Amino acid sequence: MIDFKEEISKYKPIRPVDDVETAVRDEVMDIMDLLQYISGKTSDKGI
Repeated sequence: MIDFKEEISKYKPIRPVDDVETAVRDEVMDIMDLLQYISGKTSDKGI
């Protein structure tokens, strides 16, 4: 039988939630910057 309390005590999160939140926000900002750059390039060509 699985001892859930024991298993939970072994659990170690990979990253704190704040670090994950910051990393995701940074990635989204990078993606948005790329999309703005690409859309600016295509709008300059009249596409």
